[in-house]
Amino acid sequence: MATALKPRPRRKASRIAAAVAKAKNSASNTPVASLRLALAMPRSKFARLVGRTERAVIDWESGKAQPQGLSQQRIRELERLTEALGALFDDKALGKWFDSPNPAFGGLKPIEVIERGETDRLWRMIFELKAGTHV
Repeated sequence: MATALKPRPRRKASRIAAAVAKAKNSASNTPVASLRLALAMPRSKFARLVGRTERAVIDWESGKAQPQGLSQQRIRELERLTEALGALFDDKALGKWFDSPNPAFGGLKPIEVIERGETDRLWRMIFELKAGTHV
């Protein structure tokens, strides 16, 4: 059973982008923590999305370490993806959406599509939804 996301009117800035921006200016919080919390996603699922361990996510959130290289790229991609999806759907449902089977991806969960390195499939879906051509 696919989790349906509720369409909403387009807006200029998403709450997720605001949360990430706020975290970048806050010494007590990190952009990684803000993104994960905005998605209402447990660390284990977030770690899967960025291809790292839960321990790495804890270290990033606590400020003990910073994402580097591929991890940093994946987090940026996830921020962009989340913002694009948040402009189309209710932000609060995105965390659950990433972990729910989706017929648009042949029954795969979006988290599995990302793990396979096929984020282009998600971007194509976003483009089709914005264009009004997604079936």
